[in-house]
Amino acid sequence: MKFLKTQGNKIINEDGQEIFLRGTCIGGWLNLEDFINAYPGTESGIRKHMRDTLGDAKSEMFFERMQDNFFSEDDIAFIASTGANCIRLPLNYRCFEDDDNPFTYKQKGFERLNKVLDLCEKYGVYVIIDMHAAAGWQNCHWHSDNERGVSLLWRHPHFQDRLVTIWEEIAKLCEGKAVVAGYELLNEPSTGNPDGEHSFDFYAKFKPDWARMNNLYRRVTAAIREIDKKHIIFMEGDNYARLFTGLDAPFTENLIYSSHNYAAPGFGPGEYPGYFGSPDGQIFWDKNRHRLELEIQEGTQYAKKYNVPLLIGEFGSQYHGTAEDVLFRLKSMDDQLSVYNEAGMNWTTWTYKDAGIMGWVTLDKNSEYMKIVEPVQEMKRYLGAENFVAQYWDSPGRTKSRELAQMIQDAVVNPDLNINDTAYTFNYAALTGFAAAMIQPAYAKRFANMTETNIDRVMQAFHFKNCVINEKYIDVLKNALTNN
Repeated sequence: MKFLKTQGNKIINEDGQEIFLRGTCIGGWLNLEDFINAYPGTESGIRKHMRDTLGDAKSEMFFERMQDNFFSEDDIAFIASTGANCIRLPLNYRCFEDDDNPFTYKQKGFERLNKVLDLCEKYGVYVIIDMHAAAGWQNCHWHSDNERGVSLLWRHPHFQDRLVTIWEEIAKLCEGKAVVAGYELLNEPSTGNPDGEHSFDFYAKFKPDWARMNNLYRRVTAAIREIDKKHIIFMEGDNYARLFTGLDAPFTENLIYSSHNYAAPGFGPGEYPGYFGSPDGQIFWDKNRHRLELEIQEGTQYAKKYNVPLLIGEFGSQYHGTAEDVLFRLKSMDDQLSVYNEAGMNWTTWTYKDAGIMGWVTLDKNSEYMKIVEPVQEMKRYLGAENFVAQYWDSPGRTKSRELAQMIQDAVVNPDLNINDTAYTFNYAALTGFAAAMIQPAYAKRFANMTETNIDRVMQAFHFKNCVINEKYIDVLKNALTNN
């Protein structure tokens, strides 16, 4: 494989050939997530309860076997067979460093990462290494392994120092490896609500702290460049990769910017083309609307202004509704991919493998693992403690949560707030935080009496050979990947 670099708004290899990075994200491997791996709450929380229930040795084996099976050579070969040439690889810092022993690094994590880099090189698949969960948390949400919803990274030098040094260690590993497309410094940073997300600092009312973000981006970039001067560095916008206007102009060579572009018709339900959104804000979505959304995104505008490449690092549709509804989600995804290709975008879908929501491949619902966790999944869905999954947005728990959010808003009497923002942020705190954590002991108890042999067998559910390929989705993807 050949090293990549930027040239204006293009990515080229060492021979000067233009390369479009297109593929998928491997969420759920070195950064676990609730809906992907089919457990409640945060990764660190579920690991704690598994240790309490199974003991240290069996708990460690449980998660190691999950990771061993989740992403292996068979997965990489399959991804390459679709025509994809890139994966975005989310990392949790806890794979490499413990909070009670900071700045001392666990070689097992680097060995696991290095093994996959070698396999990706074998199959000609570039890797974007993405710091998805940083020490101290770069945002308030569960996908950064954040149970309590505060974001300490932006105000605490200790956590910033740890971000710098862990990237230095990754750069030492990856220097000289052409298979690495580059380093994505932080996934979905959010500087404007370090003390937790509330409706008064949410979405349209969000106030970025551009000085802190720009300073940290510059510092981490400089540290990496001391070790590795060749690899591309990827930077996301603020407020979960949506805002870019306050980012410094590109300050060194080989920078790519990344936005996340989730679209309403990808979640559904409802006919596509058709109207989506809240009752007071319905928008007609078709291919032209996807094109307009791309044009007006701040990431797109930033890339045009500075003539730099843009990566659409996350986007996707969910395929867990009725058969008819799935076809509408696929049509929306087909149009979105077509628009991105027509615009010459680099892109990675979210996500490659999960428990039946939006993956290229999914766990078999009849597998032993999925049968074991199904009662816990039902608890989670009843309470609405799985915020990203659209099918459960009308759960009894979310209905009650919205009632309480309305009561809070009525008592506060603040005309600047609206119930949709209040309910959304309250759901995150009460349901995907507290309620999901309450379910974690129930998950752990489902595996309490298992032997190591049983654990090894059950974790086979995550292996590619035992998963289900989302064939209709793969057809859409192959069309996008082979007709650039």
